Amino acid sequence: MPQHAFFCEELHEGEIRLSPDESRHASKVLRLEPGQAVALLDGNGASADATILSVSRRGDEVLCGVSQLVMHDRHPVDVRLYLAPPRAKVMDLAVRFATELGVSRITPVLCRYGVSKPDGNKESWRQTAIVACKQSKNPWLPILDSPVSFAEALGASSEFPVVGMVPRGGRNAEPPKSERVFGLWIGPEGGFATEEEDALLEHGAFPLTVGPCILRVETAVPALLGALYSTIGI
Repeated sequence: MPQHAFFCEELHEGEIRLSPDESRHASKVLRLEPGQAVALLDGNGASADATILSVSRRGDEVLCGVSQLVMHDRHPVDVRLYLAPPRAKVMDLAVRFATELGVSRITPVLCRYGVSKPDGNKESWRQTAIVACKQSKNPWLPILDSPVSFAEALGASSEFPVVGMVPRGGRNAEPPKSERVFGLWIGPEGGFATEEEDALLEHGAFPLTVGPCILRVETAVPALLGALYSTIGI
């Protein structure tokens, strides 16, 4: 796949005009010219090898010709991330890492010790996820939910639950390797409240830990995703 990737919601064979923002990024920032190879991603599993055909004088219209269109399989493990949202810049990092590591859905969860009113919004998180898809060449854009209460999130969850915490009372901390649909719960930096931990464990959640130290949210996301993938053999 070519080095530079661009987001295009509607991929098809033939000629494709990039959005003004993507066009300006290609022409003004990367200084790409006609004849150069690029990759296109639609966020729904499709990618395309393409060549720049023309660049407008103002740089806000880049026309590409698609040479090959490919539909990709999803990540071998379907992970929905239930995350207590931190402050905006940290949430951007969490969304970025989760996207690069193939998470299928991100659900911000309002926890007792978390940020009650996240200072971010779905559109800014989506833009962060798009950038992460382009950087990692991940053709699947995660679904981004609006923040919901802990009780609402837990009540509606149907995935095999895994919670990032130090295991209690000798509970088995290894989910079954045959499972392929997970809900990974990561609490705020203050940790889940005791009643929230109890509710998760009663819901059947497996505790997953990467050590005894307290991790910042942006560290916990890639660390726990890596631990989960390693545990189940991905």
